[in-house]
Amino acid sequence: MTRLFAAAAFVVAFACSCAFASEPGQPLDLSDWVLVAPGHSWVDVVPYPGDENHDACRAGDGGTGVDARGGKLFITQEELPVACGNYGPLYRWSLKYALGATVNLIAYVDDRCVSPTGPHIYDVISASIGWMDLTSGRLMVGQGVSCGVTAGANCNYQGGCRLSAMTGFPTLFEVLQSYTPEPAAFGFRVPYMPEGMAGADHFDTYWGNLAHPLDFPQAHPLQCNYPAAPPHVGDYLTVADTVPTPAPGQGAYYVTSATYQGARRYGRKTTAGHLSGRDPAVLPVCGP
Repeated sequence: MTRLFAAAAFVVAFACSCAFASEPGQPLDLSDWVLVAPGHSWVDVVPYPGDENHDACRAGDGGTGVDARGGKLFITQEELPVACGNYGPLYRWSLKYALGATVNLIAYVDDRCVSPTGPHIYDVISASIGWMDLTSGRLMVGQGVSCGVTAGANCNYQGGCRLSAMTGFPTLFEVLQSYTPEPAAFGFRVPYMPEGMAGADHFDTYWGNLAHPLDFPQAHPLQCNYPAAPPHVGDYLTVADTVPTPAPGQGAYYVTSATYQGARRYGRKTTAGHLSGRDPAVLPVCGP
């Protein structure tokens, strides 16, 4: 009995959820949109009747938006197979998402015929992309709302617009958090007077755990005594990046020392307002 009662309650709740759409002869609203893709919802930013002359609300410009994954969002207008008496065609407005060669339907809304037998009354809507808010993962959409009639009929409401936002798209932060760079090499160009010296015979590159302060005596040699011949100013040198990807909340640093005629330097430090060279003796021995 308990299971049957629960099932009946679910069916009733589901049936009632459809009744929240707008009534015929009233402005089409956000509840009239059919949400196809899960995880999305509409919220009003500038509710109807809005300002038809406001650029943010004005619909029908056919714009597109790009989300944090690089997918393209766009709205299409397709003629419905039914008309409203002798009134012209009704349309479906579909919000779609394209990522690569895959296109998915997110949501759609249809114009509505209120009185199919004359005089005809119809509720119509138009929609266009405004912009994508990458920070919050919201797509802004302008929607024009109006009522149309043929001779002998009257509208119950005035035309207007709304600026709405569809939520549920990935935020830029979520995409950055999940981004894993491909293994690669990094490099640099040999500067004029490396570390203030007349030149460089070779370089040594280290890496270490990112902490404060940096513990250079615990640095790990990454690439030593390169290049094979003394470099020239402007040469581009690459370093094989073999450092494992740090765990979330941690990081790694790289530091490169230059050696010229037996002198070794690797940057500067400030102590009590005085600038001095870092002590190269604290770096571990690099190479044999």
